[in-house]
Amino acid sequence: MRVLFDGFWWSKGPIANRSVMKNIVKAWATEHPYDELMVAVRGRHGIPADMPPEIETVRTLLAPQAISNALELGLLQWRHRADIVVAHNYTPAFGKSVVFVHDLMFEEHPEWFTRRELAYFWPMSALARRARSVVTSSATEAKRIERLHPKVSPVTATGLSISIDLAGALEEKPSALKHVSDFVLAVGRLTARKNLATVIAGAVMSRSVEPGRPLVVVGSDEYSGRAAELPADIRQHVEQGRVLFLGRVSDGELKWMYRNTRGLLFLTLDEGFGLPAAEASYFGAPSILADIAVLREVGGIHSTYVSPASAAEVASAIDALPGRDPEHDPGPILASQAWREVTVRLRETIAPSAAT
Repeated sequence: MRVLFDGFWWSKGPIANRSVMKNIVKAWATEHPYDELMVAVRGRHGIPADMPPEIETVRTLLAPQAISNALELGLLQWRHRADIVVAHNYTPAFGKSVVFVHDLMFEEHPEWFTRRELAYFWPMSALARRARSVVTSSATEAKRIERLHPKVSPVTATGLSISIDLAGALEEKPSALKHVSDFVLAVGRLTARKNLATVIAGAVMSRSVEPGRPLVVVGSDEYSGRAAELPADIRQHVEQGRVLFLGRVSDGELKWMYRNTRGLLFLTLDEGFGLPAAEASYFGAPSILADIAVLREVGGIHSTYVSPASAAEVASAIDALPGRDPEHDPGPILASQAWREVTVRLRETIAPSAAT
């Protein structure tokens, strides 16, 4: 089978989107070596340095992604005689395709997004009707898409895994934590739905978060919707050393933090999947998660679940965090196998379409 993959975010874009896009393509090349693969990437410049040599690269010229996918991917499929297009979020307006819809949160919670974002996201579900099949990451998100848009049913949940690059990264302690050995961790884009205000309020309320034993916040507001709301006294907590904002970090730094933190705090109000919960679990970090359906699905039975509206519950959960095995490190092998399983489930939805 000859497959054309959407690579709009391959070189630059939201970290989670890039991770899913790249890991699917690379795992596909390993798991299905007889398929001929192409990736449509932006611009006129050279082949991306991290593109596997056995994969052909073709170019798109339009932006943003919604326009490029709708208008260019179908033409590229015809020009390069691909059997199927694997697109992300936005389905080609013509040709044979399967679309990976990351989430439709914006339809249920428009208050978390800017007007510009809502206008940009709007074609996503309308275009999805043109796909031969629709897939997403979690069973929870699949149910949402089917409920909001019955005409695209059934929606297949493929699952996800953590980035292979993150799993295999060499650990590196962030310089900002040079004198810190005991900390709790929050990871994610700094948006309204990540509920950072409750994370911070719960952390500073707990007995075990104090100067020298801080809450460490990793993430930026790049490619984000409405900005996160922070407590009015946040500056005081930062100056006292109870809260540290690190911004974006390298894979090696993030891996070190997952392997050394006392626990992850992830109180998001909604997700399509929830990669930080999966990452913490992979590296053996205890997790305190928002008690919502998708995190119950991803976080499993060994996490602690709290109301995302209750700082008091968060504080109690932090003080009751269990110990951890500091030697727990499965390495990249399990992540690689998980991504290969994702591609198997994805290909099963594609192969019947491609054969028609």
